[in-house]
Amino acid sequence: MGRAEERRARQKGARRAKRAAKAGGIRRFFTWKWLLGYVLGLGLLLVGAFFVLYLLVEVPPANAAAKAEANIYKYGDGTIMAKTGDVNRESVPLSKIPKKVQHTFVAAENKDFYGDSGVSFTGTARGLINTALGRGKQGGSTITQQYVKNYYLS
Repeated sequence: MGRAEERRARQKGARRAKRAAKAGGIRRFFTWKWLLGYVLGLGLLLVGAFFVLYLLVEVPPANAAAKAEANIYKYGDGTIMAKTGDVNRESVPLSKIPKKVQHTFVAAENKDFYGDSGVSFTGTARGLINTALGRGKQGGSTITQQYVKNYYLS
């Protein structure tokens, strides 16, 4: 190898070293490790904020009207004499409701009841947008959301 070739090799090495030194600014700041660290840190911050807010927000007391039942007066033999009250409702355990009636109710109200998480994010977003645009209140897209809305918020 001659002197000219050695000099060119040294110059190429020097150029590479200069490029590597220049790349240290922004490129070093945005490496994949740093980016992963930022994303994980932001995720942990969001989870922490959600947890703190969850602990700070109180669940309102149950709506008494949602639990109201009719007063039922019976004769000594158990037959009904009279029903009074503002509502015609009687709480019964789920075991007393036939399976076909349970499935019919679920099919009519929320076809994805057995597979969804209890919150319809698309329905919630639609409700927020319509409420913000003044198109009236919406929400309660799933049976769970309807129950919570009627039990706690109405």
